[in-house]
Amino acid sequence: MVGLIRRGPKIRTPPGDGFMIERRIDHLTRKRVAEMSAEEMRVALLVSAKTGLPNRRAFDEGAPSPFVAMSDVNGLKALNEKFSYSAGDILIRRFAEVLTSVGLDAYHNHGDEFLCKGETFQDLNLKLTQAQRHLREEPFAVCGLDARITTIPGADFCFGIGTNLDEAEASLKRQKELQKVEELQKVAK
Repeated sequence: MVGLIRRGPKIRTPPGDGFMIERRIDHLTRKRVAEMSAEEMRVALLVSAKTGLPNRRAFDEGAPSPFVAMSDVNGLKALNEKFSYSAGDILIRRFAEVLTSVGLDAYHNHGDEFLCKGETFQDLNLKLTQAQRHLREEPFAVCGLDARITTIPGADFCFGIGTNLDEAEASLKRQKELQKVEELQKVAK
């Protein structure tokens, strides 16, 4: 993002096994509004700093669409607790990349929640299903609390589609409930 990120110094940290590794610490700094260019202000208002996608404000102020989808990453809390919040951030950024890679008009709402616009239910459903397959099948690396790099075999998400956000959210909640039932049935077998 233009003028919003400053590179920090390299530091050496022990990963827990006695060997030193170098990591660069990136500090997110905010310019004062008076110091921002018009483009920097536009980016600060309309783009998610975490994902680089347009944000909820951009979604709300953009052109309406006949269908919208709401999605959210499964298991983010468990990933954060097992590895670190930076691991969760990697997954959120990975999810954003996957959504756009399948051609979705995607927006980062907040946390692990994303919104998409589409012309038809079928198009949104097809592209979100493709995104699910990609996210499930593509491993990604995270740095654990012990500073060791671990490869996560993939991740998953649920989504709901409707003609407005209320319908999409209701559909998403139903999908999450169905997923819980399916998981309980697997455990019971």
